[in-house]
Amino acid sequence: MESLLAEIARQGHSLIRPERTIVYSNFDDRLRPAVDVPSSSKVSDEVPEGVALCVRYLKPCVVDRSLCVPIVTTQNRVLGAIEFLRDGSSPDFSTQDIQLAECVGQVASSAVDRARLFFRIEEWKRSMETLLSFNATVNQRLEPEAMLHELVTNVTGFLDADGGASGLALRSDSEVVFQCEGFYFADRWHAFHRRWKSGEGLPGVVLRTEFPCLVEDYRTDSRADRDLVSRFDLGSTVCVPIKNAREQVLGFFQWHRRRGRPEFSWQDAAFLESLGNTAAVAIDNSRLFKSLELKNAQIKTLSLHHVQRLEEERKHIARELHDETGQVLIGLKLRLKILSGLLTGDQQDAKDELHELGSQLSGATAKLKDLAKRLRPPTLDELGFESAIRQLVSEIRRHTKLQIDVEFHSWPELPSSSETALFRIVQECLTNVVKHAQATRVEISLVTQGHRQVLRVADDGIGFDFDALSGGLGLIGMRERVRMLDGLIDVQSQLGQGTVIAVTLKTARAE
Repeated sequence: MESLLAEIARQGHSLIRPERTIVYSNFDDRLRPAVDVPSSSKVSDEVPEGVALCVRYLKPCVVDRSLCVPIVTTQNRVLGAIEFLRDGSSPDFSTQDIQLAECVGQVASSAVDRARLFFRIEEWKRSMETLLSFNATVNQRLEPEAMLHELVTNVTGFLDADGGASGLALRSDSEVVFQCEGFYFADRWHAFHRRWKSGEGLPGVVLRTEFPCLVEDYRTDSRADRDLVSRFDLGSTVCVPIKNAREQVLGFFQWHRRRGRPEFSWQDAAFLESLGNTAAVAIDNSRLFKSLELKNAQIKTLSLHHVQRLEEERKHIARELHDETGQVLIGLKLRLKILSGLLTGDQQDAKDELHELGSQLSGATAKLKDLAKRLRPPTLDELGFESAIRQLVSEIRRHTKLQIDVEFHSWPELPSSSETALFRIVQECLTNVVKHAQATRVEISLVTQGHRQVLRVADDGIGFDFDALSGGLGLIGMRERVRMLDGLIDVQSQLGQGTVIAVTLKTARAE
């Protein structure tokens, strides 16, 4: 805007040929000298009589050796004025000079009006950018301290401020204090660590009153921080509280302008207070989200511990069934065989009963061993994950007509908790295929892709309606196991097109 006014002054000066040309600008209904041609010396802020008259009556005015014309829009809105000055040795202003000056004023009014319109458009653009940036910041799920720093950085430019700070309220049983970590000035953050109790400094006043505070000159204010005053050129200052919907003060914002720059207004304070209210919502949400994350982590740890205890208990029960109960049944079978040998030839009916009882014991022993394997395959602990998977596949092949292909590719040793979870998922998948899928072929692949391990089980069965069965206990169990390992599970199925289940885990060292 200043360059435009300077060009208007130069052009008018070359046309009217006075000794001096001064262009006045109207801001907030107050005329102020903006450009003086050809002099570069400071012009008095006092408005001459001729300038005041031409603006009041919206027409050219000649007083002594001064010719003034208003810069006014077609709606009679005053944008400023142009004053042409001649000394005593120059001729008086002629009618032609007055008409020419009027033309300069009309051209200037159009140019200044357009320039102000473009300036307002730029302001609106910056406002939208700031609001979008503000909205993006409060939705980033940042830590409250980092979020406030981002907001101070963004809003400083929008406010045309030179610096600022922010802080959070720290609560104890006895008191509430504001804590600040950093001061933003001249486009970068500076080290600044402070705490204010209620009533101490500007933040302390805001904490006590819960109301915005405006200061004309920060350097001379008794509540100013002396360290900031010594390090930075600080003038007008505004400090506002950050309050949530419960009217609880969560923190503060404080912005500064250098000395000599325009002061902050109560309108600025009201706008900043509304931003503070929005920031309070983000702070509450961030703390709630962090609390939920902590609870989820505790639940995940508890669930993982529960699963590990369950697997240990399964291992113990399987060992007891195999070693203790199995040995007892085998002993009973031998005793029955011995007892059968003690019977005489005329006791054939008793021998047949003992033989039948021995057969039932053999069947019970076989079922007991199978149950022990299903509870916890000994191969998983003795020979490892790959052998346990291949043994599981061999047993299913033996009892069904399924064609099952298994591929291991660059598969590393994983933590026992991961191997147990993957084994149970494969076991659940194959059980579902046998019971429900009506499939003829199953493909199981376990491959390493970069820093991830991927298990994939695909069948050519009848598939299922995913939306209808996505809440089944089997899928829920698989999802829960994968979630506890911070992995991903993807289930794809359509009626008549089979099912594909893929599990992805991050690389981890074996336990």
